Amino acid sequence: MTPVVSSDPISIHQEHQVWLSQLDFYQDEVKIFQNELAQVVRKNLTGLSVLEHVNEYRRILLKKLEAIDGFRQQISLHEKALWESNTPLEVEQDHGRIKNSLGDFVSEFEGFKKLFRRFVSRND
Repeated sequence: MTPVVSSDPISIHQEHQVWLSQLDFYQDEVKIFQNELAQVVRKNLTGLSVLEHVNEYRRILLKKLEAIDGFRQQISLHEKALWESNTPLEVEQDHGRIKNSLGDFVSEFEGFKKLFRRFVSRND
């Protein structure tokens, strides 16, 4: 279900800025996680099972970065449409769709973070 959003371009723009800040935060977290994986590898050079898990986490983190880039692109396109569109309803629907998708990403990321932290703590 698409949430009701304000059709005020300034409010939508401000929400875009909040989203971009959130994406910056999650991108920074991915970089931290990548560094933590490198530490796990250094401490477990001979553990084949650990290295397999590390590689899987690396793939997941790359997908997270791709998703972040995708959100940035969607927000950029939506920002452009916000100022050029003559159909506020379409802009509102797109905004709600992006908002829902970003909310799903954040929830999924937070769940992933718990699993990741558990893995790192067991292999550190």
